[in-house]
Formats: sequence, C-alpha cells, structure tokens
Amino acid sequence: MARKGAADRARLIAFAGVGIATLVAGGAWIAMDVAKAKKEEAAAASAPLPALPLGRLQRLESGVDETGFVALDDLRRDGGAVEATVLVVGKTATSIKDAGAMVVRRVTVDCDAGRIFDGRAGAFDTEGKLTTVTNGFSGKHGRPVDVGDREVPVLCQAAKGPIITGWRAAQRSAQQLPEGYATVAEARKTDADAWAWLCAAGARGAWRASTPKDCDKAVEMLPADLNTRLDRAYLFLKIGRRPQAGADFAHVLAKEPGNAAAIFGRSLLHAVGGDEAASRRDRVAALDLDEAVPAWVARTYDIQMSQEYRVR
Repeated sequence: MARKGAADRARLIAFAGVGIATLVAGGAWIAMDVAKAKKEEAAAASAPLPALPLGRLQRLESGVDETGFVALDDLRRDGGAVEATVLVVGKTATSIKDAGAMVVRRVTVDCDAGRIFDGRAGAFDTEGKLTTVTNGFSGKHGRPVDVGDREVPVLCQAAKGPIITGWRAAQRSAQQLPEGYATVAEARKTDADAWAWLCAAGARGAWRASTPKDCDKAVEMLPADLNTRLDRAYLFLKIGRRPQAGADFAHVLAKEPGNAAAIFGRSLLHAVGGDEAASRRDRVAALDLDEAVPAWVARTYDIQMSQEYRVR
C-alpha cells in the first residue's frame, strides 16, 4: 500500500509538472504577444502625423455619405502587399461618423491573403486642419477585407477610375458647400480654391446667378488646374454655351489626352450638335479608358442621358 501511495504521488507530481510547464509556456507566448502588440502600438504612435495628399488621386466607388480616393503617388509595394494612403471625403462636413469633413488613413493590404492592416488615421475639417489622430491596430494577421474596403480593387487588381490632383480637388468633387460658403468666398477674393469650389458646386447643380463668373474667376486664378477647367466645360455644356464648352474640353485634352471625362463630355457636345457619328467615336474612346465614366458624369454633373449614351 505504501509503494502504491508513493507511485500515485509521483504521478501527481509529474502531471503537476507538465501542467506548470504548459502554463509557463502559455504565459510566455501571451507575454510575447502582448509585448509585440505594445511594440506595434508604440510604432504607430510614433509614425508621422497624417497629411492630406497633394498628388494624383484615383476616385473609388462612392458610398452613400462619402467618397474615397487612393493616393497613387504614395504607393509602396512589397511582393503581394501594398501600403497606401486613402483619402475619404464626406458628402457634407459632418457625414463621416465621429470624424471630420475628411479622413486620411494609412492601410496595408495583403492581396494574396485577402487581409488588410489599418494604420494611423487623421480627421480634418473643411479647411484642411488636422483635428484628431487615431492609431489603427489590426493584430498580427490583420483583418479580412470586406466590401467597405473600396481601395482593394485598385491596389490589388489595378482597377481603373477617374484621376484628379490634390485633396482640394477631391473635396470640390465630392463634398457639398458648407452653408453660406459664397459669403466666405466673397471675403477671400484671392483664395483660388474657394472660387474653384463655388464653380464646382455650380456645375454640379448648386446654381447661383454668378456661377459662370465664379468659374471664369477660378480658371483665371488656377490656369493649370484641369479639374476646374473640366467643371467649367460641363457647366457651359449644361447652359448651352457650346463653343466655350468645346474650348474647355479641348484645353483639357491638349494637356491630358487620356482624360475620359473630357472625351465623354465632347461626345455629349457632338450629340447636342447633331453629329451622332462623332459622338459615338468619342463615347467609345471614353468607355475604352473608363467604362464607368457615363455614370460618373451623369451623377456628378446631374446630366440626364438615355441608355444609348451610356454604352458603346
């Protein structure tokens, strides 16, 4: 009996030893994961502050309350992973929940694994002032890509889309004017971006009697800005000033021959003038560059068009 009791005690001690070893090993792994998480959080906190992008921006599919853009000049590729800056512009200054008028976030997408890692994000007001900073954290393996990550097709499949330059142009193209902004612009007579925003809003339907003059002033102050020139071209098209619209479309295409929106605008101009053959040639050329351009033009500039002008 004594020998049996000793054997039982030995087995218990052995099992206890295994249990303790398992707990120690598990604790070590947990400690390592915690330490790694703290290290990643510290690295995120020490990263440069988010900044609004100034270079080329590719427009993403719009949501109900916001439109996204990928900063093409800021991509970093490493095998199947792509690091990118994404700009999100709210439909209004308060559309983005718990954020500002615009948000800039840094993401890394593992295209092969279909996972995404959220980096640092910054919220900005309508004037481009940084208001809050959030340190993103997605864990060791990131998170699965979902339908809301509209930048993934651009980063992983090189999907095409309209390209504009700078966050101010992105804001003008996607965000409604704040209430009373015309008064703000009038008080900033030398602020070219303020007048360009008034022009863009007018071309998109927020008409005021001085909208054509707003656009003239914006183009005069920003002669190299093709986005503002394109806004004025569509405004002139809508109000029947066809020669001026044609001149603006021609100007854009002289500087940027592959501008699908300008080519499509010229196709509408031909259609209004009764030249269906020329209209179709330009329409096909525009669709070859960007098959979504008819829908974008119709939505952006509030232009009604039949189905025949949306297809080849």
